[in-house]
This record gives sequence, structure tokens and C-alpha cells, in this order.
Amino acid sequence: MKIQRTLSPTAASIPLRHLLCAPLGLLSGVKYRNQLREDLKERFSAHAVFVLSSGKAALTLILKALAVGSRRRRVVIPAYTCFSVPSAIVKADLEVVLCDVDPETLDFKFDELKSVVNDDVLCVLPTHLFGFTADVARTKQLCREHRVVVVEDAAQAMGAQSSVGPAGTMGDVAFFSLGRGKNLTSGTGGIILSFSPALTELIEAEYRQVPEPPVREIICNWVETVLMKVFIHPGLYWFPAGLPFLGLGETKFYTDFPIFRMDEMRACLLQGWSDRLDQSNRGRRASAHRLMEDLGLGGREVRTSASSESVYLRLPLLMRDHSAKESICKRSREVGAGISPNYPTTIQEIPQLADRIAVRLVPGAQDIVERLVTVPTHCFVEQQDIRKLNRILSGEGSDTAIPLHGRATADESRRRPCSVALK
Repeated sequence: MKIQRTLSPTAASIPLRHLLCAPLGLLSGVKYRNQLREDLKERFSAHAVFVLSSGKAALTLILKALAVGSRRRRVVIPAYTCFSVPSAIVKADLEVVLCDVDPETLDFKFDELKSVVNDDVLCVLPTHLFGFTADVARTKQLCREHRVVVVEDAAQAMGAQSSVGPAGTMGDVAFFSLGRGKNLTSGTGGIILSFSPALTELIEAEYRQVPEPPVREIICNWVETVLMKVFIHPGLYWFPAGLPFLGLGETKFYTDFPIFRMDEMRACLLQGWSDRLDQSNRGRRASAHRLMEDLGLGGREVRTSASSESVYLRLPLLMRDHSAKESICKRSREVGAGISPNYPTTIQEIPQLADRIAVRLVPGAQDIVERLVTVPTHCFVEQQDIRKLNRILSGEGSDTAIPLHGRATADESRRRPCSVALK
């Protein structure tokens, strides 16, 4: 444990006044929750909104609703994504099917997706990873022939905008996460947006069976959120980061997560959420742009698709190779810079899925595992941190250097001393 200014890989702030007022939510019936649902419905022009205890719970509920009365059981997801996605699929008693990912876009390899989608597929999950918009329109086009539902995974992209529309509004149904490191947080929480009367009816039927959370669970979330508020600050984050048993930053697969409706305390924590979300995303963009300018990438387009406005939940960088990635992460840990290696394996390498998933070659996803790091962009990143990150990424005092380019191909990247491909 080293006492020093330490950045968390990702973070979201909650106003102190909302934390202090949240316990009053226990006495307010469903006032804040109902208002939250109405506000979300208006901002995203959704047919219906449902709020739950987590993003995993939201996805599980969607999948259970879609599976009712359908013989289809296959759910297509990116081979590189958050482990919470396959955990929700397994909890819903459905089959995980993988499609490889393009390292230069973090989106599906669409030629492969075309071959994977068929009449046995229940739904496909295009994913806005790290806040960068996926090509949902192209996914919908491929799914239309087989009448496959498109479930938009916008867990990491609340507030992002593509040329087609805001993240979370382009699929048939979508979900957001309100976890501790997301663009907007209530400690934990999940949101479902439905854009179809038929799907709304199915989801509503499942939602009616979801229980309210027990008081103990509500209070535990509030206490954990208070602790997060205190220790997420870079002046104190060194303390929890130095306690291995907390498992901060670890990626785990598990299916025993609870599914509850969002409680009033969480909903109360989200007062003023729309303005907070916009402010958070403006700050993330500013941090990302300052970092890119310091790296000599200013003035270049850094985006996944034309006319997209990413929210930079984290800034993803593709390093030259695995050893370069390891070196960067090691140096970051030593000085508390918050650079993260992210998901440790492709989805098919998760041990708990060994007998539940068809093994296939996913070279794009494997390439991302080997080379990707992400850089913090959250509200606690200051100019001194930008300078520190720049020194680490530019290989100051080492034999690595970052050339100036935006979206090189994977092969081009490997030919460079220590290459970066910005999404």
C-alpha cells in the first residue's frame, strides 16, 4: 500500500446533498421512482421505462421477457465484452453465442454476424463499449430478415450520440447501467427502455413479478455509495486500492446476483440526473481530448463512426503487443495513474462457460485482450494527471514511443514501436 494520489480506472460523482437526503426516500412511497421513469421516458422518447437494481438485472429481465412463448434460445453477443452480459444470459437460462469483434471499432465483425444470425437466434446485443457507439442500424438490418430482436447494450454509453440517434434509442429495446463507475450512478441500478408496445407488454408482465428490495439491501447500497463518495477521491483512493481482498477492478463472472425493482433511495440519489449526466459526459470528453492533444493527436477524428459523439467512459488504446500492455499497466500501478487492462479474457475463456458455449476462433477479440488498455477520463482527472498519463503512455524513460496516428489497422499498429489505436 503506497500513500499517493491515485486515480480509479473509472468513477462517477454523486452530490453530497443527494446522499444525505436519500434516506428520506424510504418514507416517500414511489414518488422519486415514478418521476425518474417519466423523466427517462421523455428524454429518450421511449414507449415505456422500467428501473431495476442493476444493469445485469435489467438485461436478465429483458431476456426472460423475450423468451416467453418463443422456441428461440440463442443470444448473440460480442466475443469481447463485460462479463455481466453472459452472466445475465445464463441466469435467464438461454444460450450464449459469440460473434468476433473488430479491434479497430470494438463492434461486431459484420461478415461473421451475418453468418451467425438465423431463425434460432432470439436476440442480438450490439454493445456501445466504453461509451463509443456501435453500428446498431447495421445490426438491425442483418436481424430483420430473421425477425431477431435487437437488444441495445448501452450500459456504458448513457448520453452518447450517433448519426442515427442517442445511444439506447436505436434498438428494439435497450438497457443502461447505473453502477459505480458509469456515466451516471446511484451506487447500483439498471434502466430498461422499450420502444415497442408488444415488447413493453412482455417486459411489463415480467416486471410485475419482480419484488421490491429488502430494507437491508437498500441500506447496504446507500452505505457502500457513501463509502464510494469518500474513497473514490484520488487523495484517498490509494487506501481501498491497496486492499487486495476488496477485489477492486477485478472482472468476475457470477449468476447469483439479485433482481429487484429500483428502490426509492436509489431513485432519490438520481435527482437532477439529466443535468448531472450531461455535465459528467462533457468532463469526460474534455479529459479525453486534453490527453489526445498531449499525445499529439489533436485535430484528428477519434470516433467509431461518422457523426458520432462518444462519451468516453474510458479512453481505449491498443498497444503494440501484450508485453507493451503489461509494461504500461505496471508503470501505472506504481504511480497510481488508473490505467486499466480491462476484461482479462474473451467470453469463451470464462471457466464457468466451458460446457455452455461453442468454441470458435475469435482472433479480433483475442487481439483486444492482448493489447487493449483504457485510460481514466472521469471528473477527478486533473491536468497533473493528464501529464502523468502522458508520460506513461509516451514511454518517458523507456524505449517505447507513441507515434501520431488515429485509426491504424491492427497490422499497421504492430509494426510501430508502441502503437496506439484510438477509438
